[in-house]
Amino acid sequence: MNIAVNGIGRTGGEVIREILKVDQYNLAAGFCSENSAKAGEDIGTLLHIPKVGIDALELSQADEVFKKGDVDVFIDFSSPSSTKSLLLSCQKYKIPGVICTTGFTKEELSWMSGFVTKNGMGVVFAPNVTLGVNVLIAALKVIARALPDFDYRITETHHSKKMDRPSGTAKIIAKTLEEELEMAPDKHIPIHSIRAGGYVGLHEVLLVSDCERLSITHESFSRKTFVQGALFAAKFILGKTGWYTMEDVVDVQALPDNAQDAV
Repeated sequence: MNIAVNGIGRTGGEVIREILKVDQYNLAAGFCSENSAKAGEDIGTLLHIPKVGIDALELSQADEVFKKGDVDVFIDFSSPSSTKSLLLSCQKYKIPGVICTTGFTKEELSWMSGFVTKNGMGVVFAPNVTLGVNVLIAALKVIARALPDFDYRITETHHSKKMDRPSGTAKIIAKTLEEELEMAPDKHIPIHSIRAGGYVGLHEVLLVSDCERLSITHESFSRKTFVQGALFAAKFILGKTGWYTMEDVVDVQALPDNAQDAV
């Protein structure tokens, strides 16, 4: 599977490391933002590993890469503006992919899903691509139907450099609960955001009645969990068209076997 990675930051870099280590994957390209100091540097050098003979490219060079036909799928860990540019380039060549970028507005998400569907592309939108979080979301649907009268609160904690708040994952958890609880459009599940230290990602859902309390927590200890989920989703989207989420990707019944296949 030939993979192009957009975004050579903390998590994008970890995705590239895994691609370089596993025989079934091949790094077709690594894109960075325009005028980035990373452009032209060997990706191995950027990741503090031996040189790999592939230079980081500015995203404006994506067309040149895609027209060669050597990219099967893309994985995106970048920024909303960069993701949009990537989609415009991928549309010409119908390259499917996984968008793990966060911080999109409702309008941007609406544009992306419409653009992908209209142009016959295939995309998994996964602001949190970790398998565990997506099982948690599936479980919360059952819990919300069983405990509709409880009060629900969400707390999300991330590293101090994460810019968007609340996190994309917290928004999805809240939206899921609001839909299952059939809340009015003007009513929302409260989200408390914490930015501190080096947290990779911690999400807690608190459920409280007058008589009891239940809390459900997911924590990512390593960015490797994002890598595993992104590659799992990349396998899923090959040969498909349409706008998908990780809920479509994760088969809860088959998860233990499938998760092992992803790494």
